[in-house]
Amino acid sequence: MNLFKTSYILALLALSIGCAPTRYVKPLEKGEHAINSHFGGPVSKVPGIGAIPLPFTSVGYGYGLRENLTITGNWYTTSLLFGVGQMDFGACYQPWKKDRMGITVSPAVNFLVDFYTGSNRIWPQVDANYYFDYSVYRSRAVEGKNPKRINTLYAGVSNWFDPYLTESQGRKNEQFWIPSLQIGHQWERRHWDYQLEMKILAPIYSNENIVVDYPSLLGNYGALGAYFGVHYKF
Repeated sequence: MNLFKTSYILALLALSIGCAPTRYVKPLEKGEHAINSHFGGPVSKVPGIGAIPLPFTSVGYGYGLRENLTITGNWYTTSLLFGVGQMDFGACYQPWKKDRMGITVSPAVNFLVDFYTGSNRIWPQVDANYYFDYSVYRSRAVEGKNPKRINTLYAGVSNWFDPYLTESQGRKNEQFWIPSLQIGHQWERRHWDYQLEMKILAPIYSNENIVVDYPSLLGNYGALGAYFGVHYKF
């Protein structure tokens, strides 16, 4: 297999089952900036090692455009190592909030370009999450801001859409809609946020007869995903 095919398949594999966790569980404050980094991916059985998350990495930026709307952009650094430019642009919108709970919707567009051939693809995506702040601590104001510690549980669904009739190897595309389920925890601080997330990836599709061996809670369907994220806000 030549380098182009290897890089393209790796990137397509990552995209086709949602290689990134929830970027922003809640919108940033208005005018707030954030730099984020995420690590992890589908859990795969690696010979001689065991079942581990594939080490996909990404870095990104977010900006609080309004109190209930954050815009985001992210670059996938692992794909870059294989000659593939992979990025996404999206938003986190909060249509409903009450006390310590709320719902966020995150539409995004994902882009892929192979630097060796110029081949490219675009995938739209829509995620939705429900979150609950089960532990909130706020101390007195310091320099005009309220230092805070918030622990948040969240759960939701991620929806990928593949509008192409054929896949990378010319096969007929039979996966136009690729859903995933996620559950996670966020430790939110004044400047630093930490995030752990687990996913059930593509639960309606078979994981048999593919190159990579994916363990799954659903037997021969779907795969597990494990992710860790860090945000720095300023």
